[in-house]
Amino acid sequence: MDIRIKQLKPGVCLAACKTDKFKSASMSVSFAVPLTRETASGYSLLTNLLSLSTGSYKTMQSLSIIKDELYALGLDAFVQRRGELLLVKLEMDTIADSFAFDGERVLYRATELLGDAIFNPHIENGAFTEANVETEKLCLIDEIESLIENKPSYAMLRARQIMCENEPFAVDAGGETERVRALDGRQLYGFYKEILENAPVFITYAGEADFEYIEECVQTHLPFTPRKNELPDSVLHIARDEILRVHEVMEMEQSVLILGFTTIMPDSAKKRAILTVYDEIFGGSPASKLFMNVREKEGLCYYCSSYPAGRKNVIFVSCGLEPGCEEQAIKAIYREVSEMKNGNFSDSDLINAKNSIIRSLRSAENTLNSISGYLLGQILSEDSATIEESIELVTNVTRDEVIALAQTVKPELEYILSAEVCDE
Repeated sequence: MDIRIKQLKPGVCLAACKTDKFKSASMSVSFAVPLTRETASGYSLLTNLLSLSTGSYKTMQSLSIIKDELYALGLDAFVQRRGELLLVKLEMDTIADSFAFDGERVLYRATELLGDAIFNPHIENGAFTEANVETEKLCLIDEIESLIENKPSYAMLRARQIMCENEPFAVDAGGETERVRALDGRQLYGFYKEILENAPVFITYAGEADFEYIEECVQTHLPFTPRKNELPDSVLHIARDEILRVHEVMEMEQSVLILGFTTIMPDSAKKRAILTVYDEIFGGSPASKLFMNVREKEGLCYYCSSYPAGRKNVIFVSCGLEPGCEEQAIKAIYREVSEMKNGNFSDSDLINAKNSIIRSLRSAENTLNSISGYLLGQILSEDSATIEESIELVTNVTRDEVIALAQTVKPELEYILSAEVCDE
């Protein structure tokens, strides 16, 4: 990949990847803010409004018409969690200029529309219009409340909230219903002004355009002012002295088990590479110990996977199972944790894990979304590694390093979500 990264102004960074593999192009603008309970709901609702209309296109219909004129341009806004960072994102997808009629500069016009959504939102008397606010509040509340229908996702959220209570990591990026209900158009305008004037800005582009053309589009239509480029550090989770057991009851047919573990803080590219290899062997793939032993060999569950929590020193194991099998599954998972501590994995396990990770790293070039995600990771982190550097780090991970990391994995939470309380 041909990648260029440039600091356009203090606190404003552009990362672009030139590739001719696609007939379309993607550009995103991400505002980085701390993830907090007090602000997550406001930023989440704000994204709904920014993608609904602009100052130039005040209705959904007029905005849809201009998007259709730009070859069915896609324009979306949403919030995204990155560890304990909240990204307020606007993203557009458009046809590549070379596929447009009569040499039209589609990217230039599309960036103009993106800039209109960011710098000229539909504001009246210093506030977002109450009609739009109330409509989008209902939509967001429905979205938040619908999470409970997805039991594995809901259980993971509850596990984060319980295990990392009072830490930013416990906050749901989508917000909370009561806080959403309390918001009004003037408050949301305050959230908007905060990100526009103060939040670090990260712009990514993936497509066929030359960097000079991309920079022209950005400098012309996205005139951000300088700001501080300060991102919050991840909060080190301090482990409890004993395992916390929580059992919640809900009307459902299957049970969901979430186990929470602490480990070392993956605060460098090297440590993240070791953690990735550990996870791939332990529970991160269909060839992992959790899948092959807990799910396949012992038949205790429908799925069983591990999830290191981004740049945070916690790991979760998620398991879906029949009611009454919870205790057996917990013992089986702990047994695999011990196996990793004792180095009871083969050289083939280590090699296969590395090869799987390397294939995933190389697949980052296969879609515009994956390229954009990679670019964003590159500019968000001071210690980021390129794909080739990451491959080298993974390749050089040793058995002893995996075992040393396994020694730091300590159980802290047993969370069960089921239809009835099981015998303990």
